[in-house]
Amino acid sequence: MREKKPKILLIPPPELPVPAVRGGAVETLITHLIRENERQQKLEFVCASIPDPEAKAAAATLAHTKMLYVARPHGHRRYWPMVFVERCFGVAAPYDPWYQKVQLALALELPPPDLIVAEGGTLTQCSAISKMFGRRKCLAHLHGQTAGSREMDAIYGGVLALSEFIRTDYLKTSSLPPQNAYILHNCVDTARFAPAPADFSLRDGLGFSRQDFVVLFCGRLEPDKGIHKLLEALSLTHHPNIKLLIVGSPFFGRSQSSTFLKKLESQAHALGNRVKFTGYLQNESLPAYYHLADLVCVPTLVEEAAGLVAVEAMACGRPLLATRSGGMPEYLQGSQAVLVDRGRGVAEQLAWAMDMLLEHPDMRAEMGRAGVVAAQKFSVATFYQKFVQILTEFGATI
Repeated sequence: MREKKPKILLIPPPELPVPAVRGGAVETLITHLIRENERQQKLEFVCASIPDPEAKAAAATLAHTKMLYVARPHGHRRYWPMVFVERCFGVAAPYDPWYQKVQLALALELPPPDLIVAEGGTLTQCSAISKMFGRRKCLAHLHGQTAGSREMDAIYGGVLALSEFIRTDYLKTSSLPPQNAYILHNCVDTARFAPAPADFSLRDGLGFSRQDFVVLFCGRLEPDKGIHKLLEALSLTHHPNIKLLIVGSPFFGRSQSSTFLKKLESQAHALGNRVKFTGYLQNESLPAYYHLADLVCVPTLVEEAAGLVAVEAMACGRPLLATRSGGMPEYLQGSQAVLVDRGRGVAEQLAWAMDMLLEHPDMRAEMGRAGVVAAQKFSVATFYQKFVQILTEFGATI
């Protein structure tokens, strides 16, 4: 008789599709889980997602994941009377109709899921789904700094936090038993993000010479990520051959511009040929860009939950410069990364660090070697095994 595998429902926010053909950190992590489960086959997944033709094609061969592609309703995303009730009375109102459509789809799902994992987004939107299955079957995956509350405690019997920083911060305002607040560190594909020689044809094609010291920024182009401060730092460096390569866009795979992007372009224009923008790139193509960089910088200005870019850079053997924020020191432990303080003077600190690291190639080489070793703790296989372990432990309490 075949052993029954736990059936796990994954609910990402309705912004980007799964599998992660349009980018997105949460969607990429879910895709890692799904693909690793195809290899290890310890769970059966059901995953809700907005529809996308490329995502559907990528999911076609999945044997252990059923995709529930649920279209976003037309019209208003929020039911304003419910918003009023939520804000006045502290009731978690499911005012995004996409979640209501997911709930209807789940009513037909047999057998029902054993556990539900809400993967980030506006987590209180899953209140009706929680009532349908019971809070003791529901886990919230905290992909960023999230406040605990009575509403969250009423919906979820447990949480997955991607760093000790996030877990501790959540428990400050939650009545959840600490043993039900688990740490699940993020992961990267360490088979793909691994040391390799730089592709000098790619570097040349981007307009960088062999003498240039290329600093890479990779991420969404928004103020919290600190890219404007990195551009300011570049103008303060003492070495004109320090160049900046900016990989990313304001809206992941979407092509819209933004007021902030225009500000960045204006800053870059003042720096002449020292800055190159690539726009959004698929995750599969990123290793080659890490390899061509002399330094990777993560200048986050807020409490960074973890920072997948930092782990990807470490895994590729690139020295790392980052701000001291949130869970970042936890993830960078053992990598010999250079950390600077956020706040006033961050641009000056970044400029000093870039100048210093350019002048010390032996130090950069040692940082790169240490980063590769440190990154192995964040492999996809380790992430999956820990996920299964946590769900098994949590499920045993039901």
